[in-house]
Amino acid sequence: MDEATLRHQVALTGFPAGVQVDHVPGPGLVLRATQAGGGRGLEVQLTDEAARLYGEGPAVSVALERLKQAAGAGLPAARPDGTFERLVFVGD
Repeated sequence: MDEATLRHQVALTGFPAGVQVDHVPGPGLVLRATQAGGGRGLEVQLTDEAARLYGEGPAVSVALERLKQAAGAGLPAARPDGTFERLVFVGD
């Protein structure tokens, strides 16, 4: 998925104020939601297999909705090493 399409999907998802979503390096597509001020966040990794199985657009939409739910409930604190918890969506 190109960056412009991804940015559009992020905007359409309607994240709470103060939450930023970025595409970060990793295997497959990794999206990171962070709270303004730092220290809180969550990553979702969408494997290539999941994107093929479910379709890239629908799979990204589900990943963004999961990040939005977590942001609404309160993103988890970063680990002591500064990394964030990562959920992985795999193809069955």
